[in-house]
Amino acid sequence: MVFAAVLRFALADYPLWFDEYASLFFAHQPYARLWSDWMVRETNPPLFYSILRGWMDLVGPIDRVILRVPTIVASLLTIAVAYFGMARHYGERAAGVGAVLLAVSAQQIAYAHQVRGYSFLALALTISFFSLMRIVTAADRGERERITSWIGYVGGAIAAIYLHGTGFLWVPIATLAVMIVDRRFVPFVGRDWLRLAMADLAIVAGAFWALYIVYQQMQVPNPNLSWLHYAGIRGSLKLYWASTLLARDPWGIQAVSATLLLAAALFGIVRTFRQKATQLATVCWIGALGLFFVFSLKQPVLVERTLVWIAIFPVTLACAGISTLRGSRAFLILASVLTALGVANLAATRADFTIEDWESAIVQVLNDPRGVIVVSGEGGAVIADEACRFADRRDHCRVPILALSGQTNNAWAKGYAPKIPAVGNGRLALAPTANLYLIQRYDEQPLRDLRAVGLLNSVEDSADFFLGPFGPPLVANLERIACVRDKVLYPACPGPLPR
Repeated sequence: MVFAAVLRFALADYPLWFDEYASLFFAHQPYARLWSDWMVRETNPPLFYSILRGWMDLVGPIDRVILRVPTIVASLLTIAVAYFGMARHYGERAAGVGAVLLAVSAQQIAYAHQVRGYSFLALALTISFFSLMRIVTAADRGERERITSWIGYVGGAIAAIYLHGTGFLWVPIATLAVMIVDRRFVPFVGRDWLRLAMADLAIVAGAFWALYIVYQQMQVPNPNLSWLHYAGIRGSLKLYWASTLLARDPWGIQAVSATLLLAAALFGIVRTFRQKATQLATVCWIGALGLFFVFSLKQPVLVERTLVWIAIFPVTLACAGISTLRGSRAFLILASVLTALGVANLAATRADFTIEDWESAIVQVLNDPRGVIVVSGEGGAVIADEACRFADRRDHCRVPILALSGQTNNAWAKGYAPKIPAVGNGRLALAPTANLYLIQRYDEQPLRDLRAVGLLNSVEDSADFFLGPFGPPLVANLERIACVRDKVLYPACPGPLPR
């Protein structure tokens, strides 16, 4: 645990990216807004944002490492829960290997750093999974232990649903797995099926508000999800390979590591399959992969971040298999090889932890007295405003931010973009000597939007994250043809301007 904590904190000082600044935007909202119908605009439930808000209220102005403390702590607690869960069913040798693999995993560390709900999601589902394992394997133990196990299963599942929209998939995965593994929970056949049914009803009741918000979101097309696309069978297999086997990329040393972990998991299934714990982990693993794929046929959800928690199943099975090796030498060799590959993965992918460097871009604009930030869409403007306030340690951004009309994916930001300097008739009103800096990402391309209306044609098309400065001629031309409406700048004004 100390080693895992040192790794996570030592590597945590790198720039936040778009989604993390979005977390700051929601964490800056009052609790009454986060837990109301206002959250229909956002696909992620409010529990993590509430935790983050509480942390920010507690520690005050903070840097990016301190901002990541809650998610790092959640990652460390996940290791602890996994350790005790594996130790209970497979012994301390298995638990020790599992803890070390999770401690050095580049995948686990990267999501421990992200100021998002994924490490809390993994913690909640790990608690729920190992509680379910205790239910299946501890049928003859005391009533008190059975009650605490059911509470762990139900509480972890409810928390997962309030942490991420895909958390509700765990309930059918877990329910079917238990019924397949233990006939005592088969409806109208086993003696304990009613307990399982009541537990699932308790989950639905406890998560009713979050499920209601999801229902509301499904009534209309959701632009927040428009960037997700069906990955196909091959693409899905690549995502499973990289995301559920503690790798971050299906190539190079990471492919070797994933292959060995998969082989160890299969070995663990063969060696320990008579144990109900192994049967449960196996069925949960297969069920999770299958249900995520089937669900994605209707609504794509297969991305690395939504799958990260599934790694607990192959890790558990791999450690179960390793623990059965006779003699300490074979055990230590295989455990050491898996750990070394994990460390090699971390070294190979550490540079990729930085996804977008908003902070450096914003600081450069802040250092220019004539600087103006240009982004695509209201979401980009909200993020630029959050990044500006975070970098400048102020409660407002002291440079103008222009939200071009080209991007509409981030519907959660509608109406919250910073106000654009304009005169009464909607004409853009910048200083004639202003320098424009463009921030671009994925399909949010201000340069493309400006070139589409005949501006910056002398500039080569580029997808670079940060471009500029572009001086006064651009400002004059933009003011001539553009207009401001509802906090959005239309490079080519749609219709005449009011007098």
